Amino acid sequence: MRRLRWFVGSPLRLGMTISGLLLLVLLVSETALDRWPGIAQASRGGALSRQPEGILRDFRIALVHCLLVGYLPAAFLAVVRGGRRTVFALQGALDCTREECETLASSIRFSPGGLTVAALIGLGLGFIGPYIVQPVPEDVWTPATWTPEVTWHRVLGPLIAAWAAVLVYAIVAVSRRMSRLAIQLKSIDLFDLRPLLPFTQLGLTSALMLLGLASIYGLMLLTETGFGLMVSAVMGTILPIAGMALILPVRGVHRRIKQAKDSELGWVTAELDRRVVGLKASGESRVTGQFADLAAYRGLVRDVQEWPISTSTYIRFGLYLLIPVVSWAAAALVERLVDALVF
Repeated sequence: MRRLRWFVGSPLRLGMTISGLLLLVLLVSETALDRWPGIAQASRGGALSRQPEGILRDFRIALVHCLLVGYLPAAFLAVVRGGRRTVFALQGALDCTREECETLASSIRFSPGGLTVAALIGLGLGFIGPYIVQPVPEDVWTPATWTPEVTWHRVLGPLIAAWAAVLVYAIVAVSRRMSRLAIQLKSIDLFDLRPLLPFTQLGLTSALMLLGLASIYGLMLLTETGFGLMVSAVMGTILPIAGMALILPVRGVHRRIKQAKDSELGWVTAELDRRVVGLKASGESRVTGQFADLAAYRGLVRDVQEWPISTSTYIRFGLYLLIPVVSWAAAALVERLVDALVF
């Protein structure tokens, strides 16, 4: 039990362990099946050269699949732990004891039915995937036609798609739970929104998990041909979901801030109106300092942002969007270095 806790205690450790084991099995199997001479022969034109088909292309795709299978469970665990950490980070704003916060954190659970539906949708998309990548074999799902490397694609591909769908479901479920948690906030200080930053941090973390997935999957676009449509479909799906992941956890807080802002504006406006009526009734033309203070205060309240998302948050999200680009540029640089050193 202690070893199991060590294994799942860290998302990074979990992902590296799964990917490491799969890569080890892949390399051992390639050795056992004597596939290395063929890979070496195919790599004479460049170890990372783009190829339309063949053993080297299939081997490199298998490597990316192994990385994805390790990354997705780790990202799922990171999202779950991020939701629970958010509860404890909000302990002061929620005015709950440690035990009450633990109860709230443990309430972050997933519907078995929802997980099952998400996994089945992902599996379905995983089985469709090979028909989008060019060239499309005549017998895509006939095991007798699979090479050892293609076997890794066909087995891991649907599993990756299922885990990706489960990850999206987890992000939506945790984000909605955190959004509803805003109802339990004891109060909203319009001029100090820092206690609400854990909601924003959760959104950034969820978006980062999705963009990490895009970065790894996009590696196939650099080294292999035929993945243009597939990668475009994946990116076109992940990027909007990443934006949604940033906004969804703070929707509840946005409503609470707007309610508090409207309430405060209603009070100060009513107070100003009352004083204006009194001023007119008295016949005085001089405006008191308190009247000016109320007017200035109303201006301050109007300027309060209704979304607890600062400029620095948008900058960080923009930098996160660059992660896939940076990772692909680094992969292209590695390709050039390998070709320069080997050839």
